Amino acid sequence: MPRITKRLVDGLKPEDAGRIVRDDELTGFAVRLNADSSKTYLVEYRAGRGRGFPTRRISIGRHGSLTPDQARGEAKKILARVAHGEDPAAARTARKKEPTVKDILLTALEQHWKPKRKASTAKAFEEMINRTLIPEFGATRLSDLTRAQIRGWHAKQTHRPRQANLDLAILRKALQLAVADELIADNPARGITPHPKKSRDRVPTDDELRAVWRAIDEAPIRPNARLLFKLLPLTGCRRGEWLTAKWSDVDLDAAVLRLRAENAKAGARTVPLPGPVVALLRSASRPGGWVIANDEGNGPLTASNIRDAWAAVCRAAKVGDLHLHDLRHAFATRGASLGANALILRDALGHKTLAMTGRYVSRQTNPVRELSERIAGSILSLAGAPLIKPDEQDVLLKRGE
Repeated sequence: MPRITKRLVDGLKPEDAGRIVRDDELTGFAVRLNADSSKTYLVEYRAGRGRGFPTRRISIGRHGSLTPDQARGEAKKILARVAHGEDPAAARTARKKEPTVKDILLTALEQHWKPKRKASTAKAFEEMINRTLIPEFGATRLSDLTRAQIRGWHAKQTHRPRQANLDLAILRKALQLAVADELIADNPARGITPHPKKSRDRVPTDDELRAVWRAIDEAPIRPNARLLFKLLPLTGCRRGEWLTAKWSDVDLDAAVLRLRAENAKAGARTVPLPGPVVALLRSASRPGGWVIANDEGNGPLTASNIRDAWAAVCRAAKVGDLHLHDLRHAFATRGASLGANALILRDALGHKTLAMTGRYVSRQTNPVRELSERIAGSILSLAGAPLIKPDEQDVLLKRGE
């Protein structure tokens, strides 16, 4: 067995393809000529003491990327680990089978969030995972992910602090599930300080609300987007609550929207519908089962449709930095300005804290209905829109119109 040198490796001929040349100085060090004429440096050893243990072979690297002396140095390191009782080949095989961050994120999605969260929440998490976390960390082996790596990424997200905190929370939970499954010993996403929360308290002024209401009618947007934009400030519901509402959830005779538990943030609740809202819904088209239906009527209006329509409304109204959710703020602040009791207002908005109390205490809807009627009337009056009088509403209800 010759000593492996550059001259020896360069001198290997095509007819030697498949042949392994072993070094005569360092036992276990070898080189192989491959069928494609490339040469690979190898290390061979027994995984244990004695002939009864299997022989392992590890590829060190290709000739050209490594010189014979560099390969020899790597071989010595591997053989030193073997001398200390390790099995580097087995460790390398195990590493290839080790899950990546992408694997644990998708596992958490399928086994934790989808079965245990609302479908809309699980879908939102899935979008965040695919949009940010997998591109950033997906290819990283679980054992290679470090707290410093996560902290460094999170620190750079100053342009999207709230979303970065949500992404971090999803990653932290997925890693915590991996800890519970004993895939890793520690959660590297723990102990990272989130970005400071910047609470948004944007409430449209009277002039803005008046301009927006007129723009909703004048802007070239889909009729169902127009309906949605009017329902939000008149009912105080969340956008998702109307987007998931079906006509079967609406009782126009009783003038209520019955939100199902899976579609409401605070759980199932009954939303009183003021007269102007009943009138809007009675005049709305019904292409399918959804109240705010898409063009085909087989599902709710898409997020992109809503985003484009709202942008068109804001342009037409010449209003900047106004989010669609701010229409809900308009309902809340106007209710407060009309002297609404805080408890009734919170029931009207469906805040989670009082929804939990609602499991044990039954609340009548009459005070909330009275407040909703006053808020809707106030907003329509401000916007200069026609207001259906209570007696007119009663007549319409009796006629079934």
